Amino acid sequence: MVNLLTADLNLLVALDALLAERNVTRAGARIGISQPAMSSSLQRLRRQFDDDLLTRVGSVYELTPLGQVLKDDVADILRLVERTFDAQAVFDPASSTRSFRVVTSDYCLTVLSQTLMSMLQEEAPSVQVHFDAVTPPAVERIKDTLQASDLMLIPKGHFSGFPHTELFTDNWVCVSGADSPQRDLTIEELRAARWVRLFGAESDSTLADRKVNDLQLGERTDVIVDTFVMLPFAVAGTDRLALVQERLARKFADVAGVRIMQLPINLPTLVECAWWHPSKSADPGHQWFRRLVAKAAAQLEPDIQRTLLHTN
Repeated sequence: MVNLLTADLNLLVALDALLAERNVTRAGARIGISQPAMSSSLQRLRRQFDDDLLTRVGSVYELTPLGQVLKDDVADILRLVERTFDAQAVFDPASSTRSFRVVTSDYCLTVLSQTLMSMLQEEAPSVQVHFDAVTPPAVERIKDTLQASDLMLIPKGHFSGFPHTELFTDNWVCVSGADSPQRDLTIEELRAARWVRLFGAESDSTLADRKVNDLQLGERTDVIVDTFVMLPFAVAGTDRLALVQERLARKFADVAGVRIMQLPINLPTLVECAWWHPSKSADPGHQWFRRLVAKAAAQLEPDIQRTLLHTN
């Protein structure tokens, strides 16, 4: 076991730069040290881990298997260190240069972005926000994900046991590119339709997908996409169907050239939430940031939104 009292923790900064840049010169420039000094750090790191970390493949350097494993871990560790030293008894958003990391879907960011970005610019012009795409592994490793980020924006129903604030609700609709009148669909049409699905027909990526799969309605899947925003565009010009949140469908119906169809089945109401790790609950900066996100959500269109202000 490494003795932290004698270990040179500055090597973590060099390791992060090397694994990100995969080039000694660029890594040195990234953290402001010379190429010889970075080469020396790489040699020390290779001895520490008994691994090359970077290996030449043709004219470029690639990460070794251990380097691949360390890459995300080291980045997460440094973010936690930065957050520790950024901690303040009083948080002043107007003067803060703090960085916040948010794990979210493109759907939620699309819905909130205009209001949230405007508020952020007005209240905290020097604060930085880094958005990461939510992925199935991020949900499966929820504790690790919440520890490494400030907020995760994802609906209820995927996990529980962590503090959260309910932001807004949404309904599920179908979109189609078919040149036909906007109408309510029938069960028979759902079963016979060809579909565009998120992550595939067997995916339970949303509670609505689980219900569709349980009813065996979306089995004829022709097109698979990796993001919600892709769904309306993937049905454009066809008679395929895609299951889309109503707020997203409204934003992209005209742009993508799709029609919104009401479903003949009852799907669970989507309740979008902001989740965080309990260790962050008392942080004044974190409290301000999650209030800002909730305030942006509270300004969404009232014709869909059901006011949800309860905080656990």
